[in-house]
Amino acid sequence: MIPAKYDLETLHRGAQTALECSDAVWYHSTLKSDLCGCRLSSEEESKVIDGAMQTAANMAQRVAAQYGQLSPQELLEAMNIKLVYTAEELREPYLYMGLYEPAIRTITLNDSPILLIRQFIRETGLAVFTPEEDIIRVALLHEIFHALEEETPDIYTRSGMLERKLLGIFPYKRGLSGVSEVGAVHFSKCMAGVSYSPCIYERYLLMALNLLSIDFLPPNV
Repeated sequence: MIPAKYDLETLHRGAQTALECSDAVWYHSTLKSDLCGCRLSSEEESKVIDGAMQTAANMAQRVAAQYGQLSPQELLEAMNIKLVYTAEELREPYLYMGLYEPAIRTITLNDSPILLIRQFIRETGLAVFTPEEDIIRVALLHEIFHALEEETPDIYTRSGMLERKLLGIFPYKRGLSGVSEVGAVHFSKCMAGVSYSPCIYERYLLMALNLLSIDFLPPNV
């Protein structure tokens, strides 16, 4: 159901603004929500985002060279990864669209948020910007990247890319889980061949649940 407080013209304007944002702006927003007390300088943030995007683009090229032009479902079969479906209640912590479980090489797609997002796109006319049939491909490719991460030693998105000092003296390196998410989003965008950032789907979900204001549909930078 369309949130009562939004009219379609306002919603479409917000969506257009969001979809015109660069990948770097979206990924800045992704990292900002996952810093967990780890402050990044502007230089560090740019380096981390560039590294994740390059890693994802390289992985997409490698997969295309190895497997050819397969659908995500065909790619899963070629990689011997199982696909299952669930329908969790629409509340935290179940607002995920997909989940990869490396111990059993299985991707779970959560139909509840996926169907709600598709309904939201249909009822609001947002398909002109983001066709609803894209969402399954994007969600599967996102999780496929996480599967590839598990199989790729020393991959950048799982590395200790940040230099820090313990007690201000002892140097060490730490990773940042949000970098893995940036990589997965960018891989899904490259592989699916979509022009927009798949990050928009999270915004659609929160709006459909009345958990996000139209003012925050574009990433908050």
